[in-house]
Amino acid sequence: MVATESLAGHYLRWGGPQRKDVLHGAVIFPVGAELLSRAAVGPVRQNGGKTFCMGLSFFLWAQHDFNGRQFALCGKTVGALRRNLLTELVPQLRRIGMEVTENRSAGTLTVPFGGHTNRYLIFGGRDESSAALIQGSTLAGVLLDEAALMPRSFVEQAVARCSVAGSRLWFNCNPENPQHWFYREWILRARERR
Repeated sequence: MVATESLAGHYLRWGGPQRKDVLHGAVIFPVGAELLSRAAVGPVRQNGGKTFCMGLSFFLWAQHDFNGRQFALCGKTVGALRRNLLTELVPQLRRIGMEVTENRSAGTLTVPFGGHTNRYLIFGGRDESSAALIQGSTLAGVLLDEAALMPRSFVEQAVARCSVAGSRLWFNCNPENPQHWFYREWILRARERR
């Protein structure tokens, strides 16, 4: 099995300090005992590579820590998630040895790597009705790209779906103002959620 640390270190050679922060210095804290989850909130500088680095970190973590589990990759829309994350990330995952197979009609990625095979469900959190799409899934983790652009109901449903022991929540976002629900509920209350 390939060591996660050495893979992350390999890709840091071309990444800037912002990418290094996400891969090695993300703020990780418990979300709640009932969920047995942990969340990683990366730096919020725009155009700093946070989406790519969080995506790479998410896949390395998931493939290292779990086998036979489901995860969710969420964007404002499925198209936005493909553009912002998957277009750049999937070729790099393949470059490090992950066999990424996409079933576009089912909205899934299947990834065998290091003796573990996991499935990644792709969701768009465009409006209030999107919460119904993720409902019923049992997840070992979720990555929400641009979480502040998604409706609160969708984000809360994604959080509730992470019921597997050791699951983590991964967010990146740029809340538009200090009154935004995500800023108030997640960023300002980060210490309470430990």
